[in-house]
Amino acid sequence: MTATGTERPARELLAELRNRYPDAPFLALGQTVFWDEPIKAVLRQLLDENGLGGSMVVGVHDTDYFAKAHVRHSGTGRFVLMAHNDGTTKDLWSAAGEISTLFGSETFPGRQDFARHGVAFERVARRAPEGRQAFLDAMTEAWGWRGLVYTGSRDLIVHRLPLREVGDGIMEMLLWGFENSVLQVVPGCCQDEARLVANTMLGWCREFRDARPDSNLSQLFQHVLPRFYSLLLGHEPTDLAVDGSAHLLLFNPSTASLPRFRFVDLFLDPRTSALAADAYNQAVAGSEIYTLDKFGAGALPFDLIIPGRGRGTVRTTPRVLFVETRQPIAIGLKKPIESVEELAEIVSAKLGDKATLVGKAVSLVSMLAQEFVFVFNEEGSLYVRRTRKMNDLLARSGVALDMRPILRMRYHTWDAFRAASVTLRLPEHLAASFGRPTITAPEFAASWRQVVAEQRELCERIKTLKKPLELLAFLHDRDPLASWEECRAEYAQAKETLCRLHAQAMRIDSEIKRNYTLLRDSRAETAAVQEAKGRHFRATSEWTSVETTSRADYDRQLLTLEALKRSVCDTIRPLRDRRHAIERGPEATEARATLARIEDDAERARLHLVRNALLTIEGLLHTNHRPSAWWLPLLDHSGDWFRQIVATAELYTEPLLSS
Repeated sequence: MTATGTERPARELLAELRNRYPDAPFLALGQTVFWDEPIKAVLRQLLDENGLGGSMVVGVHDTDYFAKAHVRHSGTGRFVLMAHNDGTTKDLWSAAGEISTLFGSETFPGRQDFARHGVAFERVARRAPEGRQAFLDAMTEAWGWRGLVYTGSRDLIVHRLPLREVGDGIMEMLLWGFENSVLQVVPGCCQDEARLVANTMLGWCREFRDARPDSNLSQLFQHVLPRFYSLLLGHEPTDLAVDGSAHLLLFNPSTASLPRFRFVDLFLDPRTSALAADAYNQAVAGSEIYTLDKFGAGALPFDLIIPGRGRGTVRTTPRVLFVETRQPIAIGLKKPIESVEELAEIVSAKLGDKATLVGKAVSLVSMLAQEFVFVFNEEGSLYVRRTRKMNDLLARSGVALDMRPILRMRYHTWDAFRAASVTLRLPEHLAASFGRPTITAPEFAASWRQVVAEQRELCERIKTLKKPLELLAFLHDRDPLASWEECRAEYAQAKETLCRLHAQAMRIDSEIKRNYTLLRDSRAETAAVQEAKGRHFRATSEWTSVETTSRADYDRQLLTLEALKRSVCDTIRPLRDRRHAIERGPEATEARATLARIEDDAERARLHLVRNALLTIEGLLHTNHRPSAWWLPLLDHSGDWFRQIVATAELYTEPLLSS
């Protein structure tokens, strides 16, 4: 088993996993069922068709907080659909409530992405008629994606979030995603079938809300998840359990001995606690994840979720057990806690037997890998390398670990799309990239990789266009029917006008400079005469007629020089006015306005080309590996698309403990 090898057939790799870990279920956890999580039905199909058996636990990672945002919005609802961009919602983080319409993705082009490709983004934004902020938000917005976020002040944990509060928001989110996707199907092709599937999925949610009005969001997701598996597989799956992380990690004396809590013991046992804490801190160093000392003395990389009290970091000191919920919990101890069983006894006695003990990002995978084979898509979980580093450090310190590897799944969603028979309306950016407004599924599958390559080349070419006339020529070559050739001629004419006016102004400027030289010389001569006059005055002891005549000569010279200076100044003023009239007159002003207008239009066109290219490149590559599962039945009710994804899927393992 290797971390990157893809040569081995899926059957061979799965058979080895089943032989090596016959009692380990495959665990697939995700925060929302309306993204790519149900695509892991690919694994169930592969296990079944190869007769390999094996159980799957598919579940909702419901121990995280629901997305919260402090962004102004119109309306009175506390749950709001928001787009993601590099402006107003730059820091938006979505969890448990997000959806992508067909081809949609959370990937968005940021300001730096535009600048990297030669776009004068700030210049265009400052001059945008809709205002800089509105322009920034629109041009950097992720296409086809919405996140449902909570705008209140509470901390809402998914498995405790009542549907009475969030249900309407979930339905609004689904309607937005489903309806926009259905509209992308060409009428008369499969649009009616797509709408039927959308209504079926909406019906699951409506019926559950009506039947169980007091349920929570996690329960809705757990209700929907196996139905997605059935929809994709074409039959009700076997050997499939549905759960949530809050229940999987329920922590009390009856569950503490489960292998999933074995990893916690390393941080409590005095023989290994210091080694474990040091390994964790080294693994997260240099990341945005806090080291344990940031949480306070005795902090562990685990949180307790207490019903009615919230979620908080666990800290153990010799005399007190702390849970750092919003209102901190402190439990006095008679002796230090030295095992996970002792921790469970105290938590259960003081806080009840419904608490959940969940690892922080880096430690959660190590907890569950004691018992399960984690199933991730190729891009899932950003923290695995840090988890492996922590485990390796522990192993090198002599701590024995039993870690099942991660099973990674690589899908070829858009290549497999050739199996579908739907015809689609392409969104604006894809229509521009593919050069057509509609496309069949086989045509899309056959060309999408080439289109991505072409858009990459386009970005590289655009990056080299430094001069406005180069950009205008490029835009004309791309779209000869547009007015770019006229713009280029108009731009050149305006440039010529400014050059002509500049030459006129420079001729006058030369005359002005000649007069300034004369004025400077006159001032210097005046100073010399005044100095000579002063020396004569100081040297004269008797004012004879000769001396008086000499002094009068000095005065006449000074008067002549003053008259000359006045004359020169009188000459300079109108010359400057003439120069200013040429440089700032109507003809020059109009020419400069023409240049600015055409440059702005060309730069905005460049920006749109880059935006369309980046949305195409990043969006298609991302969704190829992580498609929203409901796209498949929506566009292909035959199931052929899903079966082709199964046939072309690549599987590989990623160790959580280096050899």
